[in-house]
Amino acid sequence: MDAMKENLSYFHEDTNSRNGPYIPSYMDQNTPEPCVVCGDKATGYHYRCMTCEGCKGFFRRTVQKDLKYSCKYAGDCVVDKTTRNQCQECRFKKCVRVGMATDLVLDEQKRVAKRKLIEENRERRRSEEIRKISRLRADCVFTERDQYIVDHVTTSWLQTCPKKVNRYYLNGSPKPGMPVPEAPRPPVVQNGVVREADSSGAMDDDMVDQDIFSHLAEVITPAIIKVVEFAKQIPGFTKLVPDDQVALLKNCCFEVMCLRAASRFDKQRRTITMFGGLTVTKEQVSQGGLGRLAEPLFEFAEGLSQLHLDDTEVALLAALLVVADRPGVQDQESIDRLQDIILTAYKNYITRQRPHQPVLWGKILMKVTDLRALSVAHAEQVKLVKMECTNDIPPLFLEMFESSSPLFMKQE
Repeated sequence: MDAMKENLSYFHEDTNSRNGPYIPSYMDQNTPEPCVVCGDKATGYHYRCMTCEGCKGFFRRTVQKDLKYSCKYAGDCVVDKTTRNQCQECRFKKCVRVGMATDLVLDEQKRVAKRKLIEENRERRRSEEIRKISRLRADCVFTERDQYIVDHVTTSWLQTCPKKVNRYYLNGSPKPGMPVPEAPRPPVVQNGVVREADSSGAMDDDMVDQDIFSHLAEVITPAIIKVVEFAKQIPGFTKLVPDDQVALLKNCCFEVMCLRAASRFDKQRRTITMFGGLTVTKEQVSQGGLGRLAEPLFEFAEGLSQLHLDDTEVALLAALLVVADRPGVQDQESIDRLQDIILTAYKNYITRQRPHQPVLWGKILMKVTDLRALSVAHAEQVKLVKMECTNDIPPLFLEMFESSSPLFMKQE
């Protein structure tokens, strides 16, 4: 786990976009500042003033070519985004008045020299990046053991989590971009009391829709069984102390099931697909017993989709969730050794497959943290579901989740 914590510090995201004009990092792209000359969207400081690209170019051309203008009116024209091209003299006078410095404009010879220097620096950075990638590949020794781990974990993941499933919906199949049609709401349960949903169909986060819950409950048991099957096929897992195997499974089961559902996130329909093909919206997940947990679950699913992980990368992430630091284990040393083997194989695989994405490894490890947070919140939700839907909860659900969190262990 120490290796995982060290790699988290490497996480960094470059948010600069290369589409359109370069926007400096000091600019807030959500609330752009106005150009001090015409009021258009500014792109940064140009010649000492915050201006747009248009006014920057106009000022530079005027100074470089020593252009002279004349105003057709009284020399006090309004200069804004709409009128800036109507009077060049007033526009240039305003540029000077707001503080744009003529001495900072380079003549053609200096401008060509500067561009040449910029291109040389870019070429140097590209060469350095190529050398860096070459060093990474040279340092990354993908061993036979790594290949063995990758192959077996990926195979077991695909066997227990088929890539293609026949999706079905609770209330019909939605079209892309359209929400799932809502059927009339059956009675719901809150704190043991049966209540009707309001006329809009809206319910509190703590209210459980019995119809939706029953559908989710049907897929829980086979989903848990598949998680167990996957774990047992991870090389070295069955060699751990039997009690430790049980402890690891109880603690990881919800996280792995979340990962499986999230890996089938449909961005257009805004749905996730659970075991057996049951496809649900965020609202249905919330009303089916997960309550406020639905929001962070779907945020995780969307974030995971943005990483564009392949099947092997998702499978290895699931393996890390299974073989992790958990409470209540006896032989932590053996678990740490197995975790290090999986971590090494995973990191070497990422380095080999994606040498141009050095920050991806850190982003993947952050997903482990996100799933841990979901697991803690799920432990609280289990208490609520136990009170409201005791008769409908699959026994295996209670066995796996009743004490899957340190919170429950302390209370018991």
